[in-house]
Amino acid sequence: MNLSRTQILRRRIRFLTWLFIVGLVLSGATAIPLERELDWLVRGLGAEQGVNAPPGTEPPDLTVWLLRVCEALRETNAKYPFVGEPVNPTVRFWS
Repeated sequence: MNLSRTQILRRRIRFLTWLFIVGLVLSGATAIPLERELDWLVRGLGAEQGVNAPPGTEPPDLTVWLLRVCEALRETNAKYPFVGEPVNPTVRFWS
């Protein structure tokens, strides 16, 4: 099968376009539920067990950082729920 240069280029462009579209869909689908996804990541990596390691062992920096980010996100969502959730235009926060 002898494809011309134009056909090969079109296939590559089509493939890269679809790859970009899939990437946009995945990033858009994961942008909203940050707290839940971060909890999954912490559990999946075993970050809490890494920090609660026996004395004399230093926890990995990644686990410490993940737990700090997770805690900060929980506090932010608790104090300012309108930051992370879609806003209902009929609710007035300032009154």
